[in-house]
Amino acid sequence: MTNPINSPMSEPDERPSQQDEARASEQHVPAIVNADAVDETPAHETTPDSPSEAEAAPSAPAGWYDNPSGGRRYWNGSEWLDVPDPGGAVSTPARRARPRWSKKRVWITSGVATAVIIACLAGGLAWKLSSDAAAQEVAAAAEAKREADAKRIAENKRAAERAKAAEEQQERENRATSVTEIEASIKTMAEGHASDELIEGPVLDVSCSPVNGGSLDDLTDQTTVFDCFVANVDNGDGTMSGYGYNATMNWTTGSYTYSLGAP
Repeated sequence: MTNPINSPMSEPDERPSQQDEARASEQHVPAIVNADAVDETPAHETTPDSPSEAEAAPSAPAGWYDNPSGGRRYWNGSEWLDVPDPGGAVSTPARRARPRWSKKRVWITSGVATAVIIACLAGGLAWKLSSDAAAQEVAAAAEAKREADAKRIAENKRAAERAKAAEEQQERENRATSVTEIEASIKTMAEGHASDELIEGPVLDVSCSPVNGGSLDDLTDQTTVFDCFVANVDNGDGTMSGYGYNATMNWTTGSYTYSLGAP
């Protein structure tokens, strides 16, 4: 009896068939839903793991498609492009790492800053002291000038007062001299009157004094009227008898008039 030929059992082929590959590719390639609206979301949302899978998939219109991991990716019709999603979330800018300063550098920087601050303070203090000293010098000079001006003004005032007093004294002396001249003129007139026997002689003395208790010291008077007495008899008791005369003196012009009789 012939033994049957034992042929090895054929092992199942584990390689995927073309139909399986096509079905697997269709899961990652966008399906054409509407040829006129290429921007609409495809039926399948899975994304190929590698470009080769996309290349093996049927062609789909170019456009943006949802990504299962979030956001959207752009399909150009043959492959996925790694371009940012214009409608996606705004990316947060990366933070710059803060420089790390060593303790030595920090100490050096702090020391330099401290030195600069101290130098600025010292300079400011020196400037302030210098400015204050200059201001004090200016103030002292101004005060000295004020004192000198006040002293000069006071001296000028005293000098003016002395000059005025001397001028007034000279005016009083001049008026006294003028009264002496008036008395001499009246004596001459009285002697003529005695010669003419208008009065009895002899003329012994003549004296004139301002009327109404006036005084030659009042320099404000520009005109003075005098009552003059011409004595011709000595009464022996300290009194004398005589005749009355008058005179009027104009101190502004320095002229005077006189006559026999009462003012």
